[in-house]
Amino acid sequence: MQRSIEVGRSGAFYLGLLLYALAFLFGAPAAYFPFAFFLLLSLGALLLLLLHNALQSRWGVPLEPYLYPLARTLPLMGLLGLPFFLFLPELFPWARPGASLDPILAHRAGYLNAPFMLLRYVLFFTLFSWVLLKLKPGEHRSEVGAWGLPLTFAAATFLTYDLFMALEAHFYSASFGAILLLSAAVLALAVAVALAARQGTAALMGQAQNHTNLLLALSIIWIYVEATTLIIVWGGDLPHEVEFYLKRLEGPWGGVAALWAVGGFLLPFLYLLTNLPKREARFLLPVALWIPLFRLLHLAWYVLPALGRGVGIGEVLGFLGLGLFFLQRLRNPS
Repeated sequence: MQRSIEVGRSGAFYLGLLLYALAFLFGAPAAYFPFAFFLLLSLGALLLLLLHNALQSRWGVPLEPYLYPLARTLPLMGLLGLPFFLFLPELFPWARPGASLDPILAHRAGYLNAPFMLLRYVLFFTLFSWVLLKLKPGEHRSEVGAWGLPLTFAAATFLTYDLFMALEAHFYSASFGAILLLSAAVLALAVAVALAARQGTAALMGQAQNHTNLLLALSIIWIYVEATTLIIVWGGDLPHEVEFYLKRLEGPWGGVAALWAVGGFLLPFLYLLTNLPKREARFLLPVALWIPLFRLLHLAWYVLPALGRGVGIGEVLGFLGLGLFFLQRLRNPS
């Protein structure tokens, strides 16, 4: 019986990797969006674990069985991201022929080049893996949280610059990393809370109110950074930065922006202000399931216009593959 369970788990793992590999048949950009989503989910889980350890919190205890498996996928996500270095010109303007003729890209060439980017990538994931080794379920390691949280946040910020902001030729924003990482923390928290809430109110260990308040607080901080960045860029009429937003506010992407702003912040915000989700898991579960759907829309709004794509078969295969892998990790966290 145990052998058949292990075979089933390994089968799901290899099927997931196969589906993810098949996504590359539709081009590297097709596999990039699913990779980005699950990478940010893992990063968000690690940031939450570090916050939980630094604060020696009680709210994190019932979420540990879900946050640790999510965070421990980071080393493998690093490996799954390595094939993209074979397709850099398909993804990044700075890697394409003729990039040196663009004065802005030429100015950034000392930082945005393949060898240096690969070195940073390896160093960042080595750091994440090392920090993970310092954490242990069931224990509060406040000193690891105290130094690990700022260090991991800084490294993850530069990683988002490399992997996502550099998809645009001329755009730059110092708050770009904070926006995506705050969104990732909201995503990971919502997923962990949903998984815990599925087990009933007792599984939340009396922390439903704290989970609700934390979802609310992180969402407010995220939307504040998001909104102030847009206001500064728009008010300052910064040409390259405004171009970034114009691309994402015209045509169907304008509707997507309205969807994630209303569905991803306003509606959950109003619901989380009520007392219902603070009392019972059955009232917290719906909003915890709702939030990840709009985190997905938010990331699509940021990434897909830069890739010049919508959602096609390749993206669906990538999500199915990585989704299977993450489900297998959650069911078998060891």
